[in-house]
Parts: sequence; C-alpha cells; structure tokens
Amino acid sequence: MIDQQPASGDIGDMPSPALFTALRQTTDEPLFHHEAKVGLITHLLATALGHDNESAAEMAYAATMHDVGRHSMSDETFAKCDPLTDDEIAELRRHTGYGAMLLEKAGFDPDGLAVQAALHHHERYDGTGYPTGISGEAIPLVARLVAVADVYDALRAARPYKPAFDHAEVCRIILEGDGRCLPGHFDPVVLQAFRDNSDAIRRLWEPVAEA
Repeated sequence: MIDQQPASGDIGDMPSPALFTALRQTTDEPLFHHEAKVGLITHLLATALGHDNESAAEMAYAATMHDVGRHSMSDETFAKCDPLTDDEIAELRRHTGYGAMLLEKAGFDPDGLAVQAALHHHERYDGTGYPTGISGEAIPLVARLVAVADVYDALRAARPYKPAFDHAEVCRIILEGDGRCLPGHFDPVVLQAFRDNSDAIRRLWEPVAEA
C-alpha cells in the first residue's frame, strides 16, 4: 500500500488529515487497494515519461484519490451483477464530479492534480469519455495517466459482475481493444509507456494485490 502523504508539493493541494481519516473509515478494502494500485502504476508511467521522482510522486498521490467520489454513492450500484439501467449508468458517471467537489471542499486546489484526476480520469483521448468530453492534450496529463492505470487494475481484479483477467489478456485489451476498450481511448504516448513497461507493471501490481 502506498504512503498517503505526498513527497512534496504545494501545501494548497494537500488534504486535511480528517479527509483521509474519513476515507480510511468508510472505504471498502477492494476500493482502497484499487486506489493504491492505480497510484503505484501512475508513478511508474510518469517516471517512464521522464518526470522526476518529485513530479511522479505528486501525480501518484493525486491518483490515489481518483475514485474518491465513489464514497458518496451506493455500493450496490458498483457491485451489481446484472446490467445497469440507464439511470444507474448516469448515477455511476456522476462519481467524477462528486469526487472533484469533495476534494475542493476538503481544501484541494480546484486546478490541482487531485481534482484533475478525480474529475477527468474517464475522459478519452478521442473525446468519447465523460464528464466533459474533452479530448487529446486538453485532458490533464495526470488524468491521462490514471486512465490507463485505472483500466489495467479494473480488468485485473475480480468483481461481482466480472472475472479477473490475467496480465497478458489485460495488455491485449488495452493495446489492441476488445470492442468496449479501444486504444484510441488513451493518450498514445502514455500507451507506449505502458507497452514498454508492461512487465514492470505486472511485477508492481501482483505484490499489492496479494497484500
């Protein structure tokens, strides 16, 4: 599990201790592990793109809060085995906005990395994502990194509505597509970093998953 304190950064983009106390008390274990693993993978990808450790650590720290909005939502929606209704899909997609609002209320910079990660990690490079439909480099870099890390961990992990996929299958889905997930959804530069470092990501992910 990664350290919840940032290596460095603007004090204005750091949370109050009470926020993490609340998150630790209310988060289910799979979600907490998901946030931690996405942070670790984000750090690796940022480093692969040439960012120094300080910058990569700041983005990794922000990545651990990308799904904070899920704490404002019913666990039943995320754990449902049957297909979601249109209303349930719309509600699920609101977790990005909920997360950004929660972080801003906790004292995070509205233009800082944590809020960017929470709000934009479901945007797609080709403009077909949500909540705003922005595309390309208009999507903040931290969100483009988290987008890949998030999908990797989500596919690797077992959920009530899906089995776990092994590393090779997840890489195939991300890099080649499977109809729902397409390479065009991701920043091609980040995707290349993922391709070049996929084995390192596998080694990073598995010990955390087993913790």
